[in-house]
Amino acid sequence: MSGTIEKKKKNEVTGTSGSHGAIRDFPKLMRTMQNEFDELFDRLAKKMPSSLFEMQRDSAWGLDMEDQEDCIVLRVEAPGFEPSDFDLRVTGDRLVLRAVRKSETKGKEGESQEEHRCYESMILPPGVDTAKIAAQYQKDVLTVTIPKTAEGRGKKIEIKNP
Repeated sequence: MSGTIEKKKKNEVTGTSGSHGAIRDFPKLMRTMQNEFDELFDRLAKKMPSSLFEMQRDSAWGLDMEDQEDCIVLRVEAPGFEPSDFDLRVTGDRLVLRAVRKSETKGKEGESQEEHRCYESMILPPGVDTAKIAAQYQKDVLTVTIPKTAEGRGKKIEIKNP
């Protein structure tokens, strides 16, 4: 009896046996798929920020990394923050940067509060001295200096002309 049910379900999807049934039901299958995708996108849209401003406010920063001879310099664009808003940590082989800025606005309609959050995490390469990492924040840019060890600096190899 279960074989009959499985056969019936198979025929509902493809129509009658053979390739002509599948071709005939193709538009129906496409409509079903389109409806399922529409429902999925509707569910996702409800969870999306309501404006581009909200998306930018909670997005990651612009990062620039420069590999210098004796250190790695990481520059992070983070406008509007204060040095105390940052939490910079080394956890294992990762450099983790978080920042939270809270602001309150008072107006005719009452008080409103906003919270701006950013998060970045990167794997530190071997050959850096995590105990000597330094950071400073000025003119909306956080600069993180990650010194290299002697091993991390490498050894220059001279190229000779035979």
